[in-house]
Amino acid sequence: MSGRGTCTACHHAQRVELDQQLVQGTPDTQVAARFGLGKDAVRRHRINHLSASLKALRGRGPGATGERAMDRLEGLYAAAMAVLESGMTEGKATMTLAAVKELRALVELLAKLTGELDERPTVQVLNVATSPEWLEVRGRMLGALRPYPEAARAVVAALEPGGVHE
Repeated sequence: MSGRGTCTACHHAQRVELDQQLVQGTPDTQVAARFGLGKDAVRRHRINHLSASLKALRGRGPGATGERAMDRLEGLYAAAMAVLESGMTEGKATMTLAAVKELRALVELLAKLTGELDERPTVQVLNVATSPEWLEVRGRMLGALRPYPEAARAVVAALEPGGVHE
Protein backbone atom coordinates (compact mmCIF):
# COMPACT_ATOMS: atom_id res chain seq x y z
CA MET A 1 0.00 0.00 0.00
CA SER A 2 1.37 3.37 -0.87
CA GLY A 3 0.97 5.78 2.01
CA ARG A 4 -1.68 3.67 3.75
CA GLY A 5 -3.99 3.93 0.75
CA THR A 6 -4.76 1.57 -2.08
CA CYS A 7 -3.11 -1.85 -2.22
CA THR A 8 -0.76 -1.64 -5.20
CA ALA A 9 -0.86 -5.42 -5.69
CA CYS A 10 -4.70 -5.48 -5.80
CA HIS A 11 -4.68 -2.82 -8.52
CA HIS A 12 -1.71 -4.22 -10.47
CA ALA A 13 -2.36 -4.86 -14.17
CA GLN A 14 -1.13 -8.46 -13.71
CA ARG A 15 -3.00 -9.20 -10.47
CA VAL A 16 -4.10 -12.70 -11.51
CA GLU A 17 -0.54 -13.76 -12.34
CA LEU A 18 0.74 -12.08 -9.16
CA ASP A 19 -1.81 -13.99 -7.03
CA GLN A 20 -0.94 -17.24 -8.80
CA GLN A 21 2.74 -16.75 -7.95
CA LEU A 22 1.83 -16.23 -4.29
CA VAL A 23 -0.44 -19.29 -4.30
CA GLN A 24 2.38 -21.38 -5.75
CA GLY A 25 4.58 -20.32 -2.82
CA THR A 26 6.93 -18.01 -4.70
CA PRO A 27 8.76 -15.88 -2.10
CA ASP A 28 7.46 -12.32 -1.63
CA THR A 29 10.82 -10.84 -2.68
CA GLN A 30 10.75 -12.68 -6.03
CA VAL A 31 7.11 -11.70 -6.67
CA ALA A 32 7.93 -8.09 -5.78
CA ALA A 33 10.89 -8.01 -8.19
CA ARG A 34 8.94 -9.67 -11.01
CA PHE A 35 5.96 -7.30 -10.78
CA GLY A 36 7.81 -4.11 -9.82
CA LEU A 37 6.39 -3.86 -6.30
CA GLY A 38 7.87 -3.51 -2.84
CA LYS A 39 8.33 -6.74 -0.87
CA ASP A 40 6.34 -5.28 2.03
CA ALA A 41 3.44 -4.44 -0.30
CA VAL A 42 3.45 -8.02 -1.61
CA ARG A 43 3.58 -9.42 1.93
CA ARG A 44 0.64 -7.23 3.05
CA HIS A 45 -1.31 -8.24 -0.06
CA ARG A 46 -0.64 -11.96 0.57
CA ILE A 47 -1.74 -11.65 4.22
CA ASN A 48 -4.69 -9.28 3.85
CA HIS A 49 -6.06 -9.55 0.33
CA LEU A 50 -5.36 -12.98 -1.16
CA SER A 51 -8.78 -14.63 -1.32
CA ALA A 52 -9.55 -17.48 1.07
CA SER A 53 -10.12 -19.80 -1.89
CA LEU A 54 -6.67 -19.14 -3.31
CA LYS A 55 -5.05 -19.50 0.12
CA ALA A 56 -6.75 -22.89 0.50
CA LEU A 57 -5.36 -24.02 -2.85
CA ARG A 58 -1.84 -23.07 -1.70
CA GLY A 59 -1.90 -25.63 1.10
CA ARG A 60 -2.75 -28.56 -1.14
CA GLY A 61 0.74 -29.17 -2.45
CA PRO A 62 2.14 -29.61 -5.96
CA GLY A 63 -0.25 -29.92 -8.85
CA ALA A 64 -3.13 -28.22 -7.04
CA THR A 65 -2.24 -24.59 -7.65
CA GLY A 66 -4.63 -21.81 -8.60
CA GLU A 67 -3.22 -21.78 -12.13
CA ARG A 68 -4.18 -25.39 -12.82
CA ALA A 69 -7.67 -25.00 -11.35
CA MET A 70 -8.10 -21.77 -13.29
CA ASP A 71 -7.03 -23.44 -16.53
CA ARG A 72 -9.57 -26.21 -16.03
CA LEU A 73 -12.32 -23.76 -15.18
CA GLU A 74 -11.50 -21.61 -18.17
CA GLY A 75 -11.67 -24.73 -20.36
CA LEU A 76 -15.11 -25.55 -19.00
CA TYR A 77 -16.15 -21.94 -19.55
CA ALA A 78 -15.04 -22.10 -23.20
CA ALA A 79 -16.93 -25.36 -23.74
CA ALA A 80 -20.11 -23.94 -22.17
CA MET A 81 -19.79 -20.82 -24.35
CA ALA A 82 -19.55 -23.01 -27.45
CA VAL A 83 -22.73 -24.85 -26.41
CA LEU A 84 -24.48 -21.53 -25.78
CA GLU A 85 -23.48 -20.15 -29.17
CA SER A 86 -24.54 -23.38 -30.88
CA GLY A 87 -27.89 -23.40 -29.09
CA MET A 88 -28.54 -19.79 -30.04
CA THR A 89 -27.54 -20.36 -33.68
CA GLU A 90 -29.71 -23.47 -33.98
CA GLY A 91 -32.62 -21.89 -32.10
CA LYS A 92 -32.57 -24.57 -29.38
CA ALA A 93 -33.99 -22.81 -26.32
CA THR A 94 -33.46 -25.71 -23.89
CA MET A 95 -29.82 -26.12 -24.86
CA THR A 96 -29.28 -22.34 -24.70
CA LEU A 97 -30.81 -22.05 -21.23
CA ALA A 98 -28.81 -25.03 -19.95
CA ALA A 99 -25.59 -23.43 -21.21
CA VAL A 100 -26.51 -20.09 -19.61
CA LYS A 101 -27.11 -21.87 -16.29
CA GLU A 102 -23.72 -23.59 -16.45
CA LEU A 103 -21.96 -20.39 -17.47
CA ARG A 104 -23.50 -18.53 -14.54
CA ALA A 105 -22.18 -21.13 -12.11
CA LEU A 106 -18.73 -21.11 -13.74
CA VAL A 107 -18.50 -17.31 -13.67
CA GLU A 108 -19.50 -17.32 -10.00
CA LEU A 109 -16.83 -19.92 -9.17
CA LEU A 110 -14.18 -18.04 -11.14
CA ALA A 111 -15.11 -14.81 -9.34
CA LYS A 112 -14.76 -16.55 -5.97
CA LEU A 113 -11.36 -18.03 -6.88
CA THR A 114 -9.98 -14.73 -8.15
CA GLY A 115 -11.37 -12.77 -5.21
CA GLU A 116 -13.74 -10.69 -7.35
CA LEU A 117 -16.68 -12.11 -5.37
CA ASP A 118 -16.25 -11.80 -1.63
CA GLU A 119 -19.04 -13.50 0.30
CA ARG A 120 -17.63 -12.91 3.74
CA PRO A 121 -20.25 -11.37 6.00
CA THR A 122 -19.77 -7.71 6.72
CA VAL A 123 -20.01 -6.43 10.25
CA GLN A 124 -21.81 -3.17 10.78
CA VAL A 125 -20.61 -1.22 13.81
CA LEU A 126 -23.18 0.69 15.80
CA ASN A 127 -21.82 3.43 18.02
CA VAL A 128 -24.39 3.57 20.81
CA ALA A 129 -22.60 6.45 22.52
CA THR A 130 -23.48 8.83 19.68
CA SER A 131 -26.99 7.59 18.93
CA PRO A 132 -29.72 10.24 19.35
CA GLU A 133 -31.72 7.90 21.60
CA TRP A 134 -28.83 7.38 24.02
CA LEU A 135 -27.98 11.10 24.06
CA GLU A 136 -31.59 11.89 24.98
CA VAL A 137 -31.70 9.26 27.78
CA ARG A 138 -28.32 10.43 29.07
CA GLY A 139 -29.48 14.06 29.11
CA ARG A 140 -32.67 13.21 30.97
CA MET A 141 -30.78 11.04 33.47
CA LEU A 142 -28.19 13.74 34.20
CA GLY A 143 -30.97 16.34 34.39
CA ALA A 144 -32.77 14.24 37.01
CA LEU A 145 -29.51 13.91 38.97
CA ARG A 146 -28.76 17.66 38.90
CA PRO A 147 -30.04 18.17 42.47
CA TYR A 148 -27.68 15.36 43.57
CA PRO A 149 -24.22 16.40 42.32
CA GLU A 150 -22.38 13.56 44.08
CA ALA A 151 -24.70 10.94 42.53
CA ALA A 152 -24.38 12.65 39.12
CA ARG A 153 -20.56 12.43 39.31
CA ALA A 154 -20.78 8.75 40.30
CA VAL A 155 -23.08 7.97 37.34
CA VAL A 156 -20.84 9.88 34.89
CA ALA A 157 -17.77 8.04 36.22
CA ALA A 158 -19.53 4.68 35.87
CA LEU A 159 -20.51 5.47 32.26
CA GLU A 160 -16.97 6.39 31.21
CA PRO A 161 -14.87 3.68 29.49
CA GLY A 162 -13.33 1.54 32.21
CA GLY A 163 -15.80 2.99 34.72
CA VAL A 164 -16.96 1.35 37.95
CA HIS A 165 -18.78 -1.99 37.46
CA GLU A 166 -20.45 -3.81 40.33
